[in-house]
Amino acid sequence: MPVLLVSAGCCAAAFGYRALYIKIRGPHKPAEAECPRRRGCLGWQKLLVPQVQVRVDFTLQNLNTDQAFAVIRNPRLLDETTPFWFRLIIRKKSQQDIEDFLAKSEPQLLKEQKSQLELPLFFNYWMLAFVVPFPWTSKVTQCERCNSSGADYQLTYEQAIGPFFGGFVHTHLVKTSPAGGSLVEDTIEFDVTSEPLVNNVTWFVLDFLLRGRCENLNRSHGGKILN
Repeated sequence: MPVLLVSAGCCAAAFGYRALYIKIRGPHKPAEAECPRRRGCLGWQKLLVPQVQVRVDFTLQNLNTDQAFAVIRNPRLLDETTPFWFRLIIRKKSQQDIEDFLAKSEPQLLKEQKSQLELPLFFNYWMLAFVVPFPWTSKVTQCERCNSSGADYQLTYEQAIGPFFGGFVHTHLVKTSPAGGSLVEDTIEFDVTSEPLVNNVTWFVLDFLLRGRCENLNRSHGGKILN
């Protein structure tokens, strides 16, 4: 019960802060020119909502693109490759959904166009940030073999339910690395409260989380962070 009260208090404070900011300053929106498009399997795609972007490119030296995508697509690795103060715990009602997703999104099935994967899919988590729990529902919108744009695979999921009031889109593009192995472009586009200070702080937190995850994957599969 105390944990739920803390969570409710944090949510109420966030909503109150956003309402107060909009009342005093008016709604802030990042300029569309800053990040108007996203690179994907279908080429450059216009974003539905202007968002702040954080991106980390890294290689997986010991994995080809099929093997790298098999690792990147696995939702269970999200929690395993993040620090102790940030957790993404899969809820019981989504355990079987994730098993089905992993079975139907095998790289070989996607390459041979034999996959029976139907999108979108919704996965439910508890997000624990500094011990404060938030419900998080992830919506998988793209999980496919690419035929253009220079990428071999794309995985994209969005926030369906969560604390990012302005939206959250996480995209992975897996390519062949010129130096051997695989190259992964890991990009998050987000807007927490449409307020610059909160978005800037969140940018640093997400950048730290992405880089920490990349370092964990590099320790297991070789490679390095490129930017």
